[in-house]
Order: sequence, then C-alpha cells, then structure tokens
Amino acid sequence: MRKPPVDTADAPDESGRRHDSEESVAKSRLSRRQTLGAVGSLTLSLTAGCLGVLPDDTRVAAEPEAPGDDPQATAGEFHHLLEDNGITVDELYHDTEDDDLVLFYESDATNREESDEEIGLIYVVYRDGIVAEGGSFDHLYTEVGDRFEGQVEGWGANSRWAQRDLDGEIGEMAVWNAIVDTMVYPDGTGRHGEELSATGVHDHEYVIGSNTNADRQTL
Repeated sequence: MRKPPVDTADAPDESGRRHDSEESVAKSRLSRRQTLGAVGSLTLSLTAGCLGVLPDDTRVAAEPEAPGDDPQATAGEFHHLLEDNGITVDELYHDTEDDDLVLFYESDATNREESDEEIGLIYVVYRDGIVAEGGSFDHLYTEVGDRFEGQVEGWGANSRWAQRDLDGEIGEMAVWNAIVDTMVYPDGTGRHGEELSATGVHDHEYVIGSNTNADRQTL
C-alpha cells in the first residue's frame, strides 16, 4: 500500500478552531519548542500500518549521523537529532520517489498529553533540524510503535508549512489544529472518531492572521 496523496494547497486555520476544550487549554501553554507543524490535510488514513510496505527500491534507510559544525539537513542527521532528544527511533527511511522522510518510532507516552508532547518534540526537531537548515524533504510521515490503548497510530508534517511556522506566519493553535487533522487512530478514524478521506481536502480557505473574510486566502 502506498502513502496517501498529500494536498499541499491547504494551510492551517489561524482562527485556532478548538477540537476540544481540555486539549486547547493544554496546547495554549506550549512553548514554541513544543509547537506542532502546520500540516493541513496530509490525510494519513491509509498510512498507519502501511508505511512498512513502501517499495524497497525507493526507500533508503538512514543511520544516525551527527550534524557537526556544518549541518546538511540529511536523513541521518535527523535520526541523530531525534535520538539526541530522547526519541526512540525504530527505523527511519528516505523515500526517494516522493522525497519524504518516513519515521517509525517507539513511544514512551502513557497518556494522550504525553503523546501530544512527544509529537510536538519530533516536529520541532524536524522543523529546526531539517527545514530551518535548508533540507530538501517535502514531508515527514510517522508511525507510532509501542502504543498505549487508543493512542495515535500515525501523523504527518509538511515542510512548506514548517517553514511558515519558522517565518512566524502562523500561530500556535493553528499549528496544533492542523497536525490533529493528520492524526490517525485505531480503526482508521481521526482524533474524535470521524471517518477520514483517502484523497484529502482540496481548495480550502483558511484565515491567516485574522478572522475576517477580507484576510481569507487559499494556499
């Protein structure tokens, strides 16, 4: 099974729509280094459980490689940075066909809040260690191992929106809501049990920096 198509035309909603009150309160306290990436509709409904069967001829394993004084934003450096930040990497691959990173990691989380913080840390490592250093990868796909019952199975991040995060164009709540939209839970559902589309959502309008229609734009 191949990775699902990704709609990079969408952008996160700066209006910060809330998925649920208790999570929104928790996320509002996140520092920038715990903020998640603006992924939009990465549609991972076909990804969880299927990343392990990507074609071998387009999947190159990455071994840890210290960035050194002149970081090159490679898959190996990402592997090293994840482990250096306490993330247990099971496997990491560069999918050369789509120029994506595919990460299998073992979660240390015991509840949803810890799992969310873990996701935030992985995203920040990707944003600051890959995107900010000029990495060429388009997306990060993940599959979560050693899960507690009901834990997220997979999620994704988009490099273009991570760059917008770095540039300060999008806010914390917009970033979190976007990443939530990519999450896949048991039985192929979203965070709140909703059914997910395998084709993505196209031509959505999102508010960037304001709630007024005048500032609404399609990206």
